[in-house]
Amino acid sequence: MASTPRSPLGDEALDQLLAHAGLDLGTERRAAAGPAVTMILGLYDSLDEIAVGETPPASAFDARWE
Repeated sequence: MASTPRSPLGDEALDQLLAHAGLDLGTERRAAAGPAVTMILGLYDSLDEIAVGETPPASAFDARWE
């Protein structure tokens, strides 16, 4: 799958993510959260580079040992 370049995370998008997470951060901590969120999104993007081939998704999982 070809990756699409991600646009930089804007202030409004960061505010929405922090509100969704229930985080009411002060100015200093909010400034630190922006680069951290950008790094995490970059990690998500790196998953596009993993070739999974024709691996079907698991539709059920039973963790019991019999």
